[in-house]
Amino acid sequence: MTAKDIKTCSICEIRGFSRASSVRCSCTCQFCEECFRTFHLCQYPTHKRGGTSRTDKAWAWISGNISSLTESTSRVASFEQDQKTKWFGLHVEKSSEDDRVTRLIETTRFSRLVDDSLHHAEDSPPRQFPSITSFVGETGSGKSTLIRSLIYRTTGPDSAGDPEAPVPGVRSGLDSCLATTGEVNLYPDPSTFGTKHPHFLADCEGMLGGEPVAAQHQRDWFKEGRKYLLESKDGKPVDRKTAVMTIYPRFLYIFSDVICMVTRNQKTWADSAVKLLEWSRVGAHNTINQYALPAIIIVLNGPTCENATWISEDQDAVTRDFFTAIEKEINENATLREMAKQHGDKNMMELFQRNFSSVYVHYIPLEGFQTLGNSYTIIPQIDRLAQRILKHSTEVQKQRQKTWTLFDSKELSVVFDYAFKHLAKGKDRPFDFNQCRQQMTLPVTTEGNFAEFISHCFKNGLGDVFHAVAAVMGFCIVRNSLKVQGTSKSIISIHSSGNL
Repeated sequence: MTAKDIKTCSICEIRGFSRASSVRCSCTCQFCEECFRTFHLCQYPTHKRGGTSRTDKAWAWISGNISSLTESTSRVASFEQDQKTKWFGLHVEKSSEDDRVTRLIETTRFSRLVDDSLHHAEDSPPRQFPSITSFVGETGSGKSTLIRSLIYRTTGPDSAGDPEAPVPGVRSGLDSCLATTGEVNLYPDPSTFGTKHPHFLADCEGMLGGEPVAAQHQRDWFKEGRKYLLESKDGKPVDRKTAVMTIYPRFLYIFSDVICMVTRNQKTWADSAVKLLEWSRVGAHNTINQYALPAIIIVLNGPTCENATWISEDQDAVTRDFFTAIEKEINENATLREMAKQHGDKNMMELFQRNFSSVYVHYIPLEGFQTLGNSYTIIPQIDRLAQRILKHSTEVQKQRQKTWTLFDSKELSVVFDYAFKHLAKGKDRPFDFNQCRQQMTLPVTTEGNFAEFISHCFKNGLGDVFHAVAAVMGFCIVRNSLKVQGTSKSIISIHSSGNL
């Protein structure tokens, strides 16, 4: 930046000072912080703060308003470069019009990322437990831009090398009507990379968007990795829409600690609630023994409305307004009414808590809209979202640890293979977390051994074996108690602590 590029404060310049500006007003004039607050706002109270030079620079990179993403040739190159971030997705091989072979492809993206995380620094722990946050929603809701914003928090464009980040969608032209991301891409969170719990951000193809823009420029991603032949239970070939609405949700629901459902239209909150519950039901109803449910964050991303209380210190304000707006739907919407009747849920919160460990709604203003649509307001809201994701992912991982479903990076690669094979078969049989756990680890506590024993005995139901199982367990406890030296109180303490 040259001296000519530095804007001086309009008021300081009149007063004979040469102080650099840091605030751009809605009237387009620029001021230092002191003059803006002390003089300009007092004289023109209806004027509003715009972004600072720092936040404007950040938003330009986040939204893709930089030369490398606005020029068509550079945008194509960015899509080609982004191809290496592909994690998994549908690939259809056509030998003729009537001969189609459909496969689910899992690339080496996850295994490469976790290996890089293990060797990221000298003090990187040798055993790491990855956490995945998935971004889902309709085409054009801004999922890719949100992920870019979270990545920018730690490493902006001035860092060594360009950070791996999604190519954001455009707001005009034919491409604005199409999905930007194809399949599911995976990106590392720079702030946690190389730690015990590295976070990864999954960018899922938008719902109902047709052939993505990226597909035109990403033609090699499927050539390496595991390939699973997709079988359809009704004999019909699996198409892109089926994959986006059924296969991708089942996998992401099972393995995500946090799911961010992104929407733009606050007037369709009720429809968004229905779609989200249907999306989660695809995953929840096809999984058993999933003791740790994912957290859900509904992101109202750039709506054509604004509410100052939604960016206040009361961070639950948006969540309350969301449930107030959709509460009647549990009686008026046939789909939700049937869901509630099935389990006896009385309100919308209970419906959500059926499939999610926690529910939170977050608001990010629309850039350029009214008084809050500036980078000075948007960037802090992105920071809040990042903090909320970290909070919920930590809570879910603790629950996974308590229920023996917290897998390290090596174990996850194996479990992913089981899951993809299961999904490729196209059967109604749910994915069983217990089977994965049994194949991955051996119990190390008394509770674990008892749980394993009971699981095998009751695999086909309680039936006539209940009393026999109880007798065996009782015999084991009594037999061990006879061997233990000490008082009855100490023996009971040993049994309750699991040290048999």
